[in-house]
Amino acid sequence: MSEPTVTMIEMDEGNYNDLLRCLLNLKEICNDVDIRQGVIRQRSNDLTAVFEIDVQPILNDSNLPIANLKKKLDLLRTFAGQAVSIKIVEADTESESYYVISDPQSSIKINFPSLDFLDNKYMTEEERDNIFDLDEGNLMLQTNLSGVLTERINVITTNFNTPAIRVKFEGDEASITAATQSKDQEAKFVNGIDTNVNFDGKYFSNLSVIPFSIEHSEDLEFKMYKDQNQNISLNKIKTQLGPAEINIFSRSTIVEDDED
Repeated sequence: MSEPTVTMIEMDEGNYNDLLRCLLNLKEICNDVDIRQGVIRQRSNDLTAVFEIDVQPILNDSNLPIANLKKKLDLLRTFAGQAVSIKIVEADTESESYYVISDPQSSIKINFPSLDFLDNKYMTEEERDNIFDLDEGNLMLQTNLSGVLTERINVITTNFNTPAIRVKFEGDEASITAATQSKDQEAKFVNGIDTNVNFDGKYFSNLSVIPFSIEHSEDLEFKMYKDQNQNISLNKIKTQLGPAEINIFSRSTIVEDDED
């Protein structure tokens, strides 16, 4: 049996709080988090989105699997506002691997979970690219959404009790909207987005609101790509949270709008 690999990471207050903010973004949408070589890449619980968060600026290329994220976050947040040390011990078997988070006063030791039993499993770059073949030649639209707009989307879709926003296409323009199920209330978030495709008629695509509801420190760069073989849109959101780059991928169906 080989000697365990021991990794020590020293974090100041800011870096540790940035790590917590990244994990808090996943608290309600992922049961588990599996950080591999400093990267989170996994599906949401409802399978509507793939989250990719590069935390290498904080954790370097460390491995850090976290089962039952909600409960573990309660533990991790007890060190919020402090400089911390994270000691990661990786043995030949998961049952002997663990990590310890400590500051000068206290420490918590957490054993590695069995990766086979995580609900949200790590996805390789190859697996991601097989699902989302993004070709800039197939780009339908691109726009930036500010923090003011995403906060508005989050509050209004929550109030409307709807899990989706709707991107509407007509001619060479698109808009982003949301409505209640009964359609007695509707919000228009953005109008007049230029598209690279001219739509002959009215079409729409419903996207999960989850990617638009995350905390972020820079504008969301929102892109939609047309699948060449079917009426499917491949969607990508890119943003930043502190030093961590976030990319979120999803798929949605493009449907002809025959309601009017």
